[in-house]
Amino acid sequence: MTVEVHTGVFTGPAMLAVLTGLAEGACSSGAVTREQTDNRIAEQRARADADCLFLAAATAR
Repeated sequence: MTVEVHTGVFTGPAMLAVLTGLAEGACSSGAVTREQTDNRIAEQRARADADCLFLAAATAR
């Protein structure tokens, strides 16, 4: 079996919606609290406002 990993690196405020959605999903599943979710979203929003947002995503085949 062969595994290929493809990684994308995204920066800038355009990825804020993705990170917010991931945080909300974690909250909805009960993995984190509402307070933790709100804090994480606020941190990411501050990073986006400072143009310091970073998201790396990997997929394997």
